[in-house]
Amino acid sequence: MSAPGAGAPDPGSLARHWNCKLTTIGRKSGQPRSVTIWFAPGDACIYLTGGPEGPQWTRNARANPDVSLQIGSTRLRGRARVVETEPEAEAIRRRFTDRYLLARLSRLFGGYTRSVAVVVERLSRA
Repeated sequence: MSAPGAGAPDPGSLARHWNCKLTTIGRKSGQPRSVTIWFAPGDACIYLTGGPEGPQWTRNARANPDVSLQIGSTRLRGRARVVETEPEAEAIRRRFTDRYLLARLSRLFGGYTRSVAVVVERLSRA
């Protein structure tokens, strides 16, 4: 993982918030597209997950990895990387089941076992 960008906050300091607003650029429209989703802070990065069928925001991030995040009042820019290896994806899913009770409960019924994992790196203040 890369170090935080200039002036980027420690992602761990954002952990008191439960969700973030992710903005990607639409791969077909070229327009900003936003979604509010759960996140998990990492060392110098933010982890995201989406459904196993690849939600639109993950497809957009794959096409144009420059994204922005708003967590609380903190606005960040970063570079999204869709995780391709299963061991890394599973480690990220585990972060979500550790952080969110609903994710833990969902896992009991097959949820959070195939979700797409994304790492937002090279964070800087927007």
